[in-house]
Amino acid sequence: MARALVSKKTDRSGSGRLAKAQGKVGAKTKGRSKLHVRKHAQQVKAVPAKSREKSVVAKPKRRGSAGKAVKQTSQKERMSMASGTRKRISTSGTLTAPPEKPVRALSETKTTPAALSLLEKGIKLIYQREFKKARHELESLIESYPGEAEILARARSYIQICDREEAAQKKPAVSTDQLYTRGVWEHNQGNYDGAISYFEQLLAKHPNTDYIYYSLAASKARKNEFAEAIQNLRKAIELNEDNRVYAKNDPDFASLHVEGEFVDLVGLKPV
Repeated sequence: MARALVSKKTDRSGSGRLAKAQGKVGAKTKGRSKLHVRKHAQQVKAVPAKSREKSVVAKPKRRGSAGKAVKQTSQKERMSMASGTRKRISTSGTLTAPPEKPVRALSETKTTPAALSLLEKGIKLIYQREFKKARHELESLIESYPGEAEILARARSYIQICDREEAAQKKPAVSTDQLYTRGVWEHNQGNYDGAISYFEQLLAKHPNTDYIYYSLAASKARKNEFAEAIQNLRKAIELNEDNRVYAKNDPDFASLHVEGEFVDLVGLKPV
């Protein structure tokens, strides 16, 4: 019931408004002549229906070079999105830059693989402490591939390593006299273990040297290792009989005077 009442009110109000509007139009057209009205109607009829539709529907075209440039660039963008950039879209939907090429450590040429092979061979020989062979491989690398500047620089640095190692190997070894002097010095300082170490090194190189056995026996006696002291002293006497006399009067063997084997060996009178 409420809706019907509202519609009736609107009809009455609407009819009133329309009547007023028509009255205003009539008032305006009263002053015009019938000829003016006919001319206006003829002008309206003269315009074809299709042209009126086009004038209403058609959108204004862009003119000039600026409009063409806009259309071309937009078409290119669509083409690039369809072909290249579609691969660069990540899972999050954002565009990612194309991956950069990895930086090469060396500028590669046709001879680079062969030069690297020789360099690796030389390095392996250095780790195996074959410095002469390593030098030969590295020098042949420098002679064979003069155009590989970066590889040659590395080869020269490894040749310097070979020089240092070979120089260290060429250092003169400590002589027998120097080792024996060190052993005697350690014995006199009371470092009998150090003295024994030097004397044993000498015996490994000179197993038939009597005075080395004698000195080793003296250090063993000072450590109260009587059995080994007598054994080494016996060997020294076998190689040189004079050592029997030296041992009889040597204070380093004073602790062995109570040992019957020592007394018999050097010819002491029993106590």
